[in-house]
Amino acid sequence: MMTNNENPEEKIDVVVDCILVNYRGDPEWRGRIVHAILEWAEEHPDEWDELQARCQQRHEVLV
Repeated sequence: MMTNNENPEEKIDVVVDCILVNYRGDPEWRGRIVHAILEWAEEHPDEWDELQARCQQRHEVLV
């Protein structure tokens, strides 16, 4: 899933932001989303890699 030297917390933030479109509401709710994504990523590493790559591309375009 996250094997290279990049910051795993930053990577998950990029994916969560991509999914939630920079949702800025309740941090507790966001934490539940992060937890659910991490569980899913562990079960589906190939899909995680694809999702992470798409979200990273989107993030770079928006920056």
